Amino acid sequence: MEQYKNISDSELTYGNDCPYIDIKWEKGQIFISNAVLRLIGKPGGIRFQWNAVKYSLIIEATSIEDLEGFPLIGQTYTQHGSLFIGCSTLVREIWSVIDWNEALRYRIVAKYNEQSNVAIFELKDAVASEIPRNIRGGRPRRSKTNH
Repeated sequence: MEQYKNISDSELTYGNDCPYIDIKWEKGQIFISNAVLRLIGKPGGIRFQWNAVKYSLIIEATSIEDLEGFPLIGQTYTQHGSLFIGCSTLVREIWSVIDWNEALRYRIVAKYNEQSNVAIFELKDAVASEIPRNIRGGRPRRSKTNH
């Protein structure tokens, strides 16, 4: 596997309309930006397809009734919104194939296949960064700035 880029979290910024995912070992979560969901047509649900040979993860649109998918109940597809999906089995399988550090998160920008209406995430393109923490162990609070 090609070595991933490792940059500081302060440099890891993307535009609000950038379709990307973050994968974290901790809690087995995949963070999906709402731009991904808008890219594939604001579906009622999504399904993951993992290809261990090509090191790629695909997110495809599905209906809310799909038993193999994740329903997106109440998802508003706002400009700045996001979605956390707990799928520890999938995350553990990815880590078993790819030599990633469990203390980092990995961000991948989508490639869109219009013909199949899927978002493709090439794990070789992952950008690693530290997971920010505050003193109590959670995410740091944003500082209030007066404009």
